[in-house]
Amino acid sequence: MLPLLASLALALSADTLPLPDGPYLFYEDDGVVARWVDTEQRTADELVYTPENYAALPRFTSFRPELVDVSRAFEQQSIMHYEGIDKVIALSDIHGQFDTGRELLLANGVINTANDWSFGTGHLVVVGDIFDRGDQVTETLWLIHNLQVQAERAGGMVHFLLGNHETMVLEGDDRYLHKKYRVTTSLMGKFYRELYGPNTYLGRWLRSLPLAVEIDKTVFIHGGLSRQMVREVSSITKLNELYHTYLIDADDMDDVVSGSNRMDLLHGRLGPLWYRGYFTKGTFSARDLGYVLRKLDAKRIVVGHTSFTAIQGFYDNRVIAVDSSIKFGSAGEVLILDQGTPYRGTLKGLRIPLITAGTK
Repeated sequence: MLPLLASLALALSADTLPLPDGPYLFYEDDGVVARWVDTEQRTADELVYTPENYAALPRFTSFRPELVDVSRAFEQQSIMHYEGIDKVIALSDIHGQFDTGRELLLANGVINTANDWSFGTGHLVVVGDIFDRGDQVTETLWLIHNLQVQAERAGGMVHFLLGNHETMVLEGDDRYLHKKYRVTTSLMGKFYRELYGPNTYLGRWLRSLPLAVEIDKTVFIHGGLSRQMVREVSSITKLNELYHTYLIDADDMDDVVSGSNRMDLLHGRLGPLWYRGYFTKGTFSARDLGYVLRKLDAKRIVVGHTSFTAIQGFYDNRVIAVDSSIKFGSAGEVLILDQGTPYRGTLKGLRIPLITAGTK
């Protein structure tokens, strides 16, 4: 596999590839090792990572050494429900489009021009899928990591919810990987999933993140929650626990995914990572939505995964779709919840009414 990737790397034109890519921090016997690649020179480099040698690292777009604590004990998020949050901004499916994602956060007051948190006690929700398709995944991950650290210090929160593409990468499915990362893996002599393995800083961070969160009776989750899923699991807390136990932290996927109806649902098309039923005619109804919301004790669900040209509300805005096609790199929006009232936030910083699409 790796020789094939090496051949591919040599065949690609260097001027189409951003550089450098990284850093990727690995926990090894000698300490923490930082690794990165120069895609133009076709080289990989590394150094033992300590506070004293930060300056020896090349400059990376959004890596901030002062916000990285390599001794941090990453623990799974235990609080899934938040109340009394006045300001919430959500977006999804950035898919490696760092520039567009950053522009949206800047235009809507989440960050300043130095890429620092400026949203105070507000909550930012990234509703999954930073990985795959685009060529600035690493930059985007470090930016969201940094904002999470800064937000907590300011009394706010950043919720990065794992989507189907995060799950695919952690499981070793790289079919949607941008060619840049084929070069990275070949130069490093590693599979892509190893860059985010349990022995890496970003890998441990990702494994600590939740699948779903609820803020003031609004549930945020990447794909959605089908009637069949909440019949099996009606607790957000339990859903997060099952996701980590049976998908992220499982030793053998084949043994657990098909072990029960509940596990088949969790990993399948009716599960929270892949569900599109809200927007597919004849598969979901207002009655189904009422059942789902009652089971969750929620008023609204916000999802990504299914792409639209703008953020849209369905079922009297009880379902809001926030995948606004950022993945194409030229457009996108954020959802603004101001005292619970939804608005669309544009790349120009305008706040405009939500498009209400009714039911499907």
